[in-house]
Amino acid sequence: MENTANNLDIPITTSLSSPKRKTSSRNSRRPSVTFPYYASYRDSISSAEDVSTTSDSELDHDYTTDLTTPASSESCAEDMQPDDVEDFRDREYPMLKGKTYLDHGGTTLYAKSLIEEFSADLISNLYGNPHSASTPSALAGHRVDAIRERALRFFNADPEHFDLVFVANATAAIKLVIDCFRDHAAASNTPVWYGYHKDAHTSLVGVRESTKMHRCFTTDEEVDIWINSGGLGGPRARQLGLFAYPGQSNMTGRRLPLNWPGRIRKSFHKAPTYTLLDAAALASTAPLDLTNPATAPDFVALSFYKIFGFPNVGALIVRKESAHVLESRRYFGGGTVDMIISINDTWHAKKGSTIHDRMEDGTLPFHSIFALDHAMNVHKRLYGPDPMKFISMHTAQLGRQLYEGICAMKHANGTPLARIYKDDSAVYGDPAVQGATVAFNVQRADGSLIGYEDVEQAADDQGIFVRSGSLCNPGGVATYLNWSPAEMRAAYAAGHRCTNPTQIMLGKPTGVVRVSLGAMNIAADISILLRFLEESYLDRTTTAEVVTSPRLTETVYSSRGRSFSIPQSPGFSPPGSSGAPSLPQPVQSPPPTSTALPPLTASTSMNGSVTKWTDSITIPPNTVDLDHPPESPQRPKAPPFIPADYVKLRKPWEEEMRRQYATNSNVSMEIKVRELEESSAYRNQTPSVKARKFGRSVVNLLRTKSHFADGSEPPMPTPPPPQRTTSDYTAQH
Repeated sequence: MENTANNLDIPITTSLSSPKRKTSSRNSRRPSVTFPYYASYRDSISSAEDVSTTSDSELDHDYTTDLTTPASSESCAEDMQPDDVEDFRDREYPMLKGKTYLDHGGTTLYAKSLIEEFSADLISNLYGNPHSASTPSALAGHRVDAIRERALRFFNADPEHFDLVFVANATAAIKLVIDCFRDHAAASNTPVWYGYHKDAHTSLVGVRESTKMHRCFTTDEEVDIWINSGGLGGPRARQLGLFAYPGQSNMTGRRLPLNWPGRIRKSFHKAPTYTLLDAAALASTAPLDLTNPATAPDFVALSFYKIFGFPNVGALIVRKESAHVLESRRYFGGGTVDMIISINDTWHAKKGSTIHDRMEDGTLPFHSIFALDHAMNVHKRLYGPDPMKFISMHTAQLGRQLYEGICAMKHANGTPLARIYKDDSAVYGDPAVQGATVAFNVQRADGSLIGYEDVEQAADDQGIFVRSGSLCNPGGVATYLNWSPAEMRAAYAAGHRCTNPTQIMLGKPTGVVRVSLGAMNIAADISILLRFLEESYLDRTTTAEVVTSPRLTETVYSSRGRSFSIPQSPGFSPPGSSGAPSLPQPVQSPPPTSTALPPLTASTSMNGSVTKWTDSITIPPNTVDLDHPPESPQRPKAPPFIPADYVKLRKPWEEEMRRQYATNSNVSMEIKVRELEESSAYRNQTPSVKARKFGRSVVNLLRTKSHFADGSEPPMPTPPPPQRTTSDYTAQH
């Protein structure tokens, strides 16, 4: 294709068909035409190369516009260093001036050139609804197909083995999969079994409500045992299995094994078990490689705005060999059927050409898909020919710097500033097992917690933007924050909500502070956050202990291995005040030896294996060591959880539920059944007289049979003597 970037005033010739390309049935009516386009509005762009999008060397396009010129080879550096991000950050991300954005797990940021190119594209070209047959519609439809193929190749997915369905976001992709599974199970009379990992996002956990058989795997080892056993504890014969897990925990950033789908496909033979990978968090800062269809997941859900910042569109990548389980979906929308009868009969014929033709309901967000074309090109131009590889290494280095910086912060008494939640096997700086995400809670010198929302608000006031809360990760909250199901129910009954949380309950945090890094972060962002934590929460003060005796009040100060004993008489003023007497000669004491504290992580904080610094320090009695102050007395432990108290907390809420849903018999019946269960669980269960008599008779019968197990006849029981009445007694006397 000839580069027309330097001929902006010449009409562009657009070829809408190519013998080299297979078009779907949706595009079968699109004509091959030639027509002029309006002059381009590229005066606002810095250079002609900056507005180029897809390269012909990557795809054999069947469309051409003046905004689809080849990318300049000079704009993509072969070797990029992390420092290179600082060179273009001010130019490409001007919205970051004076701000520190650290919530790339929610969404990353879009580049300025991306918006400029996308805007110039829409201004310069006329696009119609891809479902129509007009020339502008044909151009839009052909371009959507080309971008679909390019998006597959962005993840090294061969279009011969994979298809891509455009959806709203990763959650929509997950919902589409389970809807198809449910309809397939109904059509084939095959129950669905669902398994999910404890690090799963809420969107994956919610799939369990669509089936009666589900299981939560609490560890990676549990998944490995399940796979090695051939599916023991999973779907049985004549059942349909679906196992879903995230490529990366959106709470801690831990990256899970990507070899599970291939192992499941190879080991399971009793029941077909498919795999669903939630790659929304993983794909944002790591390359997703689907080169080998034999080991790739059957379905991959992701969101493009987490990778490029814009557009707000997602995708479901489908392995074609597994696509048959999606074909039984009952719902159909516009553009997914070839014929419908709606009057006097109910019949329809679905499209049978491609997977995306049958799955993409209604008109696609084709303008957003055009923006995806520009986003992939800008990503490659800014971050090199292999952008995700560079971003993975860049963010891994920053993540390690952040983690080590937080671990190094300790209060004056040696207490770590933060409790960091991470997996034992996770290593910051190794992108294979850990992403650039750090989850933590800030604590005071005495070990008490500071609310995570308070930390987020304080950071926000300083122009530092993080995220806090439970992060839509219920398994992570239960695991790392040590919440039991009963305690979570009690917290809910006491008023805790994700949208309106109680930050600390039962002495435990209900959420965390999350810092997630992205491609455009630099080392200065890490320094700003660490300085904020140090200045806002780090306690460097020391106090002196005053010991009172009947005759003399004495204060003993110790600093840098030298102890000073100062007797105080009535009216004595402490050192530093006016009229203070001169200090006596110092008394030498053994110098203290410092013991380095390990970083306080979830594992060290929960099992209590932290080494105390006082184990190696010798301080005379009644001495206050200014350099090593004594530990503050431990706070009283939180009272144990008592189920009866939980029931009392829940009663007012259930009364309100009964009042609001008095007409709903199901709700009332559920509450009554729960009350009966609780009354039987917590009352004094003393057996009745009849129950005791029956129990004794059963015991006696068993004893009798055991004594005569050899076959001999048991002796006949002696009948009890007749009871004497009052009349018998009178007659006898």
